[in-house]
Amino acid sequence: MEEWKKYLHQPNPVSELLNDSIVVIDTNVLLAAYQWREVTVNEVLNALQKIKDEKRLRIPLQVIKEFSRNRPHEIQQRMNDLDTLISKMQKEKPLLERVPMLEGKDSLKEIEELRENYNKAVKDYRDGLIKLRDHLKELFYNDHFLDKIMELAEGTILVPEKNEQDLEKEAKERFKLKLPPGFKDNSKEENSSGDFIVWSSILQLKNNVVFVSGDKKTDWVYQDNKKNSITARRELVEEFFEKTGKDFAHITPKDFITSLNPQVSEHVREDLSNYITKHKVEDSVLLPVISYLELEKVISRLFVLIQELCRKEDIIVEGDVVKALDSLFESRIISIKTYGEIDLILKINRDLDIGLLSENDFEVGWAISKGKDCINSIIKYLQS
Repeated sequence: MEEWKKYLHQPNPVSELLNDSIVVIDTNVLLAAYQWREVTVNEVLNALQKIKDEKRLRIPLQVIKEFSRNRPHEIQQRMNDLDTLISKMQKEKPLLERVPMLEGKDSLKEIEELRENYNKAVKDYRDGLIKLRDHLKELFYNDHFLDKIMELAEGTILVPEKNEQDLEKEAKERFKLKLPPGFKDNSKEENSSGDFIVWSSILQLKNNVVFVSGDKKTDWVYQDNKKNSITARRELVEEFFEKTGKDFAHITPKDFITSLNPQVSEHVREDLSNYITKHKVEDSVLLPVISYLELEKVISRLFVLIQELCRKEDIIVEGDVVKALDSLFESRIISIKTYGEIDLILKINRDLDIGLLSENDFEVGWAISKGKDCINSIIKYLQS
């Protein structure tokens, strides 16, 4: 083939290529299963099984390695999400402790009954969340999704032609020239060559290829003004055409599934659109800090440390952070200052949750800053 032709090559639309091309799956598609509803996971698994039955599915060995390495972290994050919810489940103390002047009022008895019902509902909800967290923990030992991936991977693995050291060396040379894909990961401490190793595996194929990936980095795709993927980078299309004479296309998980099954529900479409892929912020442009998420992280960390503190002091609290705080304070393990600050942080988070505060309010910034101080204080105590 004359080299100049690659510059003018027009690939077929991905909608046409999807009918008979080799389909290659990226790591983020597999990891996203731990963020999706079960119905969405089943849609994806059914689609992959259909492609495999047609002998068109390929999974790079690098994808399997990355999936294996990151899967425990995905499960752990879901458990942390539940722990954050559990930490917010606060029982209401008797109203007389807050407003003693109400003693003897006729309406107090009715209010106290409502409070008791509320506390029972909170306990039931918290107990349910704890059971769900325990169910997630079981995924480390009994994961049906992992079993299914094992079945799909059988006979579909793309093994690199070169060893890992040679591929990493080649990746570094490409990074210097800003050749896609992967140069956006050049600064990563771990697995900076991962995208290129996947690409090198794709280049081994001799058929048209559709790459299913949620990766939106600009060393893989062009983006619209909303950061949505449009199509594969021209450099990738040209390199694949020069090496194989065939077409390469990039497609998002949502477009992949809806192309195969246009009747999927809105819930599935929502999942396929909204899951989070882990990638670095591009071109040193920092995303704005979201106070709500930052505060949740602080509270989640506080909750874990409070649990550790209770275990160290043989205090049984059964996941109730308010009861834990009370017990730690009554045992003089934490000071009245720390107790009051953590109690106020939890109240600020609750007010933020129900809309009484906005993310830009001073109280939220204070809670984040003070929460980090409390974290450091507890860590010092645990290490003493």
